Amino acid sequence: MGTAAPSYALLFDGDCRVCRAFARATEAIDVRGRVRTRSLQESSDLLGARLGDEILDAMRVVGPDGRVASGGNALPVLIEGLWGGPPLADLLGHSRLAGAAFRTLYEVLVELRGHLICRVGPASAAPSPSRPS
Repeated sequence: MGTAAPSYALLFDGDCRVCRAFARATEAIDVRGRVRTRSLQESSDLLGARLGDEILDAMRVVGPDGRVASGGNALPVLIEGLWGGPPLADLLGHSRLAGAAFRTLYEVLVELRGHLICRVGPASAAPSPSRPS
């Protein structure tokens, strides 16, 4: 009888359109079914005391051993879950070129997210759209 594949968790801002799209894309390419996607808002069991408003500032990936990586540092762990294993993550983690590429990719996603204003304040603070009668 085989053992279950290690489970990874991609945690993202559930209120962010870009973040939700990234999570859906991850689900679509996860042919081995090793990555669970969950909103950060529903992940207190995985993050515990780390929860607070600042937790929404970056995606997180939790490895099967419980380690938590965030932002651009989370991408090698996500790739480990999707296509490889710890040897691939170690290789990517020790490569300056790969590290720079992951940070750049993540910065582009963050920039896009910022331009789309993923999180808005309370409903009373948001301007209401005018509707034609």
